[in-house]
Amino acid sequence: MHRTTFVSRTGTILIVAMLLLSSFQYEVAAQREEMDTVVVLYDTTHRQQFDARDPDYDLKLMLDVVNASTKYIVKLNEEDPLNDTILSDVDILIIADPDNSSVFRQEELESIVEFLANGSSLLALGDPTISQNSTYWVADQTFQDLGENYALNNFFDGINMTGVRFSVNHTTSAGLPTQRADTMFDYEHALNETVPWVIELDSSTWDTTHPIFKDINSLITMTATLKPIDDASIVARSHETTFAQYRRGPNTWANLSYPNMSLDAFNEVPLSYSAINGTFPPWLAAFQYDTSRVIVAGSTLMFTARTLDLPLEDDRTDLRWFYQADNSRLFMNMLNWLSEGSTEPPGAIVPMAIISSAILVVGVAFYIFKRIKR
Repeated sequence: MHRTTFVSRTGTILIVAMLLLSSFQYEVAAQREEMDTVVVLYDTTHRQQFDARDPDYDLKLMLDVVNASTKYIVKLNEEDPLNDTILSDVDILIIADPDNSSVFRQEELESIVEFLANGSSLLALGDPTISQNSTYWVADQTFQDLGENYALNNFFDGINMTGVRFSVNHTTSAGLPTQRADTMFDYEHALNETVPWVIELDSSTWDTTHPIFKDINSLITMTATLKPIDDASIVARSHETTFAQYRRGPNTWANLSYPNMSLDAFNEVPLSYSAINGTFPPWLAAFQYDTSRVIVAGSTLMFTARTLDLPLEDDRTDLRWFYQADNSRLFMNMLNWLSEGSTEPPGAIVPMAIISSAILVVGVAFYIFKRIKR
């Protein structure tokens, strides 16, 4: 009798102890150790258009915001060609508007293929082309070759990545083969009617269910377009009134004066327009590439600290792209989507399940013991 009472009390104490233990806050590994940081690498070795160290005009302001987050750390690749060693600890590689004169070496392409095969992600940003109509043309001569997006198309070919490409016109200049990128135009949604390439887009033009566009209500952009226009990876388009044109020559766009081009007229001069009204030209694509994630977008410019490309008489000429609408939030959303799964902390479900199972086992054993003793 005394033994049974002792055992009963012991079992009761064990059960109470287990219950108390389960009520305590359990410190999971992610709480004890700092979560892994997502490493973002910005490549600067291919004569990219925008400087990562210039806070007044280029991408430094945006990259500083990323770096200030507890989730990310930004690194710059400034000297050596991309290789396995440089990419070994990188989660997201950013290639933004590289110059066509600085091609990716075969060794670089092979390292990036391996990088993507290991599940890391790629953010590829192009840019629109400009002509003498742009305020950037005289203000910064380096901008005269803005938007050499065929360099990115060649890069995609080099890593054997199928899918979207930047709209590019393969033509001739002075008897020599040449390539010209395009620019998106929209007179009805332009910030200034004399500058139809600085456009405001709203949520009707993108896939609002995609995580990239969470809490994105408005964007101000100046962008190139993507092809094919019906690719399944397209998540952001434009308005019904939007069209796009190739650069006609070294200094000018195509037939800018006639945006409402008919399909018949387009068929007569197909190398003037990359997209006509009603085709809703796309400018951003996001997709899975094997085990990695890739985003291709037509504008680096919209995330920089450079001022808007507006006429001097416009009182908004001192506004900077980075601060417009939800531009900077979109950039952060893109990184969040690209890094999804990179820093998932371990949960408390497993340890709590173990404690609950232990309580159940003790309880069942105690019940069986009492039944046997009766």
